[in-house]
Amino acid sequence: MVDNFILTRRQALCYVRSAVQIAGLPIAILALLICTSLISPLYPAPVQNNRVQDIIDNSTITRIQKPIAIRTDRETLEYFIEHVEELAKHGGAFKKKELILEDRGNRRYGIHMPLKHVTGEFELVEWQPQTAVYLGHGNATIFFNFSGVIVLKVDYTTQNDTTGYYEEVQTSVSMKFDNAFLGLIARAASPILNRKLDKLITKLAAKTKKVVEDAYAKKKATK
Repeated sequence: MVDNFILTRRQALCYVRSAVQIAGLPIAILALLICTSLISPLYPAPVQNNRVQDIIDNSTITRIQKPIAIRTDRETLEYFIEHVEELAKHGGAFKKKELILEDRGNRRYGIHMPLKHVTGEFELVEWQPQTAVYLGHGNATIFFNFSGVIVLKVDYTTQNDTTGYYEEVQTSVSMKFDNAFLGLIARAASPILNRKLDKLITKLAAKTKKVVEDAYAKKKATK
């Protein structure tokens, strides 16, 4: 259902052209609800499974990232999974202009990106051994409002190579727009949006990896 979105044919075409140029930003941003990604909490029972599955099955955009190796132990990784807000506090990897995370209790977090006019909220809704699932909702205002829901799934397994043990982490993101019309625009512009989204996720993943590895290195140094 389109929410009171009445446009002439000419206006619609203008929005389509603008969205191809602009939508990558708000969409990618919604992904942040994500990318606080590489990390989630201590096994709460599955919650809202039906809603999560509906978003995955009917997503506007789905991106599955290649696994990355994080040189850490399981304990450190899961600490950040459960305390996502700590990502923005450790090591200065995330600047306040880029990302502000607020702990709202009960594994719920606020997210704000001042430079991008983006706000949102997400929560850890499922945490089983080696899998964490976050559910979020956010919006960005750039000429007109984009809003939608996101499911971020984080899978992690302990691996071993010649340099020792590490955690292999893979994230998948499913995004569904609240506005059906803008969802159609996003699908039409997916070749552009997918590249922008992948770039943002990769950047956030790299910063998250650094925070976790630095925290693990400090922990080892104090033993």
